[in-house]
Parts: sequence; structure tokens; C-alpha cells
Amino acid sequence: MKIRPFAVALALGFLASRASAITLEELAADAQLWPAEVTALGSIRATVVKDGKPAGAMLIAANRKIAVVDISAAGITGKLGSTTVLVPVDKTNLWTEVSRLHPDAGEVPAEAAAPAPATPAPAAKPALTSASGKVLTGPSVMQRRLAGKIQRLENNSLKPVDAATLSGVRYFGLYYSASWCGPCRQFTPQFVEAYKQIKQRHPDFEVVFISADHSAGAMVDYVKDDHMPWLALKYDAAQSDGELRRYCGNGIPCLVLVDPQGRVVSDSFEGDNYVGPGKVLDDAQRLLAAR
Repeated sequence: MKIRPFAVALALGFLASRASAITLEELAADAQLWPAEVTALGSIRATVVKDGKPAGAMLIAANRKIAVVDISAAGITGKLGSTTVLVPVDKTNLWTEVSRLHPDAGEVPAEAAAPAPATPAPAAKPALTSASGKVLTGPSVMQRRLAGKIQRLENNSLKPVDAATLSGVRYFGLYYSASWCGPCRQFTPQFVEAYKQIKQRHPDFEVVFISADHSAGAMVDYVKDDHMPWLALKYDAAQSDGELRRYCGNGIPCLVLVDPQGRVVSDSFEGDNYVGPGKVLDDAQRLLAAR
């Protein structure tokens, strides 16, 4: 049987096309190549999407799974629980998954390696407490975690604060926020006013701002611009302290209320459901008023 030259050329062309690197445009056009989910290679600043439009921002922790809904030049649209997010392709293991599921799909672009997980800080020994919860001896868990890492805005600059001054605090509000986050910039001024009123009535309440800004300068400007009256975790600690970062949920603004021993009392997230910082602020006022 004769093999026609045209057929040979067509077959060789097909094989060559499969061996060449697949592009994002080609992948986006062929949903059969999409993986069911991808993994965040590191902390990702994602866009929250509602009704097909950007509706805020959130942080996605490293190694979180994102269910794939769509792939386009803009990135990967996916689901985190009930939240729809848009994430950059290069911040996920998309190409690794495509190569694993479809080894014959051609070469895929190289992917950045996932960062090594942060080494958790040694567990702090809890302070001795009475049956009523009163600390009997030594600093609390939260005092030890914050020691040497906190500062406060004074005379237009951030000054160190001794963690010993927190010995009487009954509730700590850990406020995860950033200057680039639109919803954060909307909530922070309201929070500042509420904090001032609460602090007057309940000096045993304190807030610690934990920045998700992209630089120390941006964090300082945010503190100054919004006249934050509370404590702020030093920028380096805000980026690296695993003990304090672990309280933050999947998005910001996130407010988490903890007791002196670091136990969560109220959270902006209930599982994957985002209930917001306002709910935590209401809980704090209720608990403080119930003394």
C-alpha cells in the first residue's frame, strides 16, 4: 500500500505540534486539559469575584487547594469553599497538574518551586490561671508571643512597646489588613472609631494590627494615614511569625478575638464562610460588657 506524502506530512506535523510547548491560550481553549483543582505555591493575593466582577481581595495561604472553574489569560478562576477567586497562573501548580494528568499534551512551561513551609515557633507554655481565668504568675501566652515585636504610633512614628504593659488585657483583637485591600480601607476608619469608644470603657481590650502590605513603608503609611491608635506588629514579624499568622483566615480584612492564652473566642471566618470583622467587633463588645 502506498503512503501518500501529504498524509506523512500531516502526521509528522501533528506529532511536532504535540511535542512543542503548550501555551496558556491553548490550555484555556481546551477544558479537557484542565485539572479539577490546583494548589497555591505560596501566599497568593487573590481577587474576590462576585457576579463576574472584582469585589475585593483576599490572601490565600500556601498549599491551599483551589477548585478550577475557568482558565483564561487573566488567570485561574476557582472556588475556595463558597468564595469565587481569581489567582495568577504562575502562583499555582497548574502546569505540573496538566503535565501529570496529560503527559502527551506536550511540554509545559516551567513552574516556580513551592517555598519551604515556615518552621513553626516553639509552643509557648501557658501561664498558670485560677478557676476564674485570672493569671496567677508570669506573662500570658499572648504577652510572650508579642514580646519585642510590637509598636505604637507616637508623634508620627512607630515606637516600641513593652509587652509587660499588656498584663491586664483580657481580650486581644488580631487585625489582619493591608493598604492595598479596598474592603480593609473601608472598614479600618470605622474600626478606629469603635476602638476609641471601647478602649475608654474597657482598657482591658487591645488590638494588634498584623500587616499584609507588600513593604514596611506601605505598612507605616497605612498606620499613619488611618491614624491607627492600637498596637502594630513589626513588619518583619508580620511576615514571618507563624504563631501569629496562623490565626488569619483566607481573606482580609480579618479580625480574630483571642484570650490571654491565645484561644480563639471569635473569628471573621466560620470554616470557609466569611462573616466579616464586624461580627467579631460585636462579640468583643458583648463579652467586655458582660464582665
